[in-house]
Amino acid sequence: MQTLPAADAAYLEDLYARFLDDPLSVDPSLWPVFATWPDARGVVRRARNPRVDAGPGDADLVRRSVATERLIAAWRTHGHLAAELDPLGLRRPPGHRELDPATHGLTAEDLGAPVAVTLPAGTLAATPGAVLDRLRSAWGGAFTAEVAHLEDPAARDWLIAAIEGDRFAGPGREERLARLDGLLAADAVEQFMNKRFPTNKRFGLEGLEAEVPMWEAMLADAAAAGVTDVVMAPMHRGRLTLITRVVGKSFTSAFSELLGTPQVPDGTGASSDVPYHLGISTERSFGGRPLRIVMPSNPSHVELVAAVSLGKARIKQDLLRAGGEPDPEGRVLPLLLHTDGAFSGQGVIAEMLQLATLPAYQVGGSIHVIANNQLAFTVKPEHGRSSRHPSDAAKAIGAPVLHVQVDAVDQVVRAGRIAAAYRAKFRRDIVVDVVGYRRRGHNELEEPMFTEPVRYGRIAGWTTSPQAYAEACVADGTVDRATLDAMVARHWAALDEAHAAAKGYRPNQPDRLGRRWSALRPRGEGKVPATGIELDRLRSLGAATVRVPDGFDLNAKIARQWGERSDSLERGAGIGFATAEALAFASLLDDGYGVRLTGQDSRRGTFSQRHAVVFDQATGEEHTPLAALADAPGRLTVVDSPLTEEACLGFEYGISITDPDTLVAWEAQFGDFVNGAQAVIDQFIVAGDDKWLRQSGLVLLLPHGLEGGGPEHSSARPERFLQLAAGGNISVLACGSPANLFHALRRQLLRPYRVPLVALTPKSGLRHAEAVSGIEEFGPGTAFRPVIDDPEVTTGARRVVLVAGKLYFELAAARRERGIGDVALVRVEELYPFPEAGIAAVLARHPGAELVWAQEEPENMGAWRFAAPLLASLRGSESHATYCGRPASASPAVGWGAWHRAEHAAILDAALAPAAARRRRAS
Repeated sequence: MQTLPAADAAYLEDLYARFLDDPLSVDPSLWPVFATWPDARGVVRRARNPRVDAGPGDADLVRRSVATERLIAAWRTHGHLAAELDPLGLRRPPGHRELDPATHGLTAEDLGAPVAVTLPAGTLAATPGAVLDRLRSAWGGAFTAEVAHLEDPAARDWLIAAIEGDRFAGPGREERLARLDGLLAADAVEQFMNKRFPTNKRFGLEGLEAEVPMWEAMLADAAAAGVTDVVMAPMHRGRLTLITRVVGKSFTSAFSELLGTPQVPDGTGASSDVPYHLGISTERSFGGRPLRIVMPSNPSHVELVAAVSLGKARIKQDLLRAGGEPDPEGRVLPLLLHTDGAFSGQGVIAEMLQLATLPAYQVGGSIHVIANNQLAFTVKPEHGRSSRHPSDAAKAIGAPVLHVQVDAVDQVVRAGRIAAAYRAKFRRDIVVDVVGYRRRGHNELEEPMFTEPVRYGRIAGWTTSPQAYAEACVADGTVDRATLDAMVARHWAALDEAHAAAKGYRPNQPDRLGRRWSALRPRGEGKVPATGIELDRLRSLGAATVRVPDGFDLNAKIARQWGERSDSLERGAGIGFATAEALAFASLLDDGYGVRLTGQDSRRGTFSQRHAVVFDQATGEEHTPLAALADAPGRLTVVDSPLTEEACLGFEYGISITDPDTLVAWEAQFGDFVNGAQAVIDQFIVAGDDKWLRQSGLVLLLPHGLEGGGPEHSSARPERFLQLAAGGNISVLACGSPANLFHALRRQLLRPYRVPLVALTPKSGLRHAEAVSGIEEFGPGTAFRPVIDDPEVTTGARRVVLVAGKLYFELAAARRERGIGDVALVRVEELYPFPEAGIAAVLARHPGAELVWAQEEPENMGAWRFAAPLLASLRGSESHATYCGRPASASPAVGWGAWHRAEHAAILDAALAPAAARRRRAS
């Protein structure tokens, strides 16, 4: 026998030791060799709990066993590719070569031979054939799952055990009756709507009715597990059935909306919305356990509401945490409903999923349910996504996915219950992909045969889930025919009764300011109090904002900044923006309110100005000075957000419409980037109160100012917010005064209603020597000043220049340098609501003066085109204001520094030049 070199012998001995510990850890080709070595007897039995003993020379047993192990792993990984998920049978499962026993070397003769492996639960014999039968049943039928990508072995093994062990399978008679009732209710609603509202868009649930008993079972299990609040992000598909049967809205109210009755009483001043966008809050009981369900209103941008709902869930958990609840995540469940085309197609889904485990956003896991029509309006899956399943985006965060075919009703309910149990146990996201079809067109008014003749030809003759399940229940004795007919009649009678009552139904009061909001008033009602505070308290709060523990190694540059802050408060002069903002946050916390600040680089501040969180320079330990002022855990949050805007802003909006007593502020890294969340602004922030009677005090901090940074680092696009402004729906500020920012932030929570605040915050102005306030501007009796008059030219000016933001300081410096004494520079600190009265009072002191609006933005941007007609109305149509600024442009700023400086110099010259010179320039 040839002697091996020492190195090779050592390597082989190492492999043999690994084989003895775990046979699957070495290449199977070595199994027949190692099986004949000393100590090899029983290795497979000890490592894999076999059903038969392994003799010392049984190489075939070893081969079959390792092949069967590989077959088991293949089905657990790829079994979803063999599952029969399309109820219509139009899409055949693609399969996978790893699912074939022959791929692993198993012959037909091997299928009946014994193996030594840990058998999947429910396997009838220890043979490859029996194992394969069980795997096909567990993973290749109407219910399957994707779990192999999970990194946590405990979570993966739990799901495998649940799937192969038939967890929640085999419902009893009472469960079957409850499921049947849910299906019949859904079917009755849909058929009733087809009959009574044939021309209404309603996005029916036909083809996905099995989701109703699934939702109800999930909610019952959640209540049994200790959940008290469910935030359910709705979708359009099946909205009426969901909101009535599951959430608990009365059919009378729902039908009244469809008949055209506005669901807001006269005098509310709201525009309302179409019925399939409206949300609701209800109290329901499942198994005798109360459950509060909140379903937010949503726009047709269907996936934005998922991020909003996560924000609502998080603040509910934070409030419970602040109240001492030991398990707030176990009390509040986010149940997010999606459709297939939207879940795979909308970028906000990827953004939202990435929030799942981030400390400031995590909610202890969400359950996602996809209503998979296999068709998005008229777009087929092969044209609408590159992934195999619509749920594949969720695998990026390690979320397991359960796929289930809709006509297998008991399996649909089982999938939902497994999802609820998984979330309860592991507090992580999970997805249930319910694969069905859409029985009618996208909105009942369009003709699906135009684009899908084969599919809808099949659907026309297809037995629905409610019909099939009802017949199965009759056949197995769960219910007799007479009882079934009575159940159907009961549902139809209730619908007829509600429809008759809906014709005279009128809402008694708006669903507007209840529960935590009951102390507030409708938008614009009530007096805004003074927001200043006592100077001694101000200095004390200022000291708290810079306090660090003994021995904390503070960065020297921050120490210098904080020293300047303390010095300015002691002197009572030179208080800058960072100090003013910190004082606002500190005072609100000290008043008992919550403060939440998120955004990209917000802890430090994009411009290294904030330092709300500091780090020990030796240990890296974090310290947040403001935390000492918060009255409970969770009442202060200052975090850096992921590099996204849309989902993050939607999340913060959800918080803001849930808790009126928290200042919720979201900061863009540069104001320019807020347009990445434009849909949230358009559909929710500026219109939510008008459409859905939901106030929000959300603050948008948007660094703004043309400073030579180019097109993407200059403008928060104030013109867009001003275009959206109406009826006092938002506040838009361009503060040059730090004290005004302080008052504006405090005003958000002290006034008797909530309105979103858009603050165009400074960049270079953060350290500008003149962009400061005196301490008396923060004191008792002081408040926000929409207009700040010129203290140097108080009467009789030749020209009055209205200006917002940092341009004021640049004009003031140029005026001093040029020795001009007859041009008044008036600061407009609030662009909306436009301070017409304040401006009129200033103009009255300068009769006959030329009125100029100066801005650094191009003419078609900034506030000019919004302000021009309002200024004309102040002085009559014969006396319009003159524009002074950059010419209209497609881009908000030039890219070259020299060009920027030349444009800026021209603005200064034009704003301060004599009238004759201005006319010459214009010509």
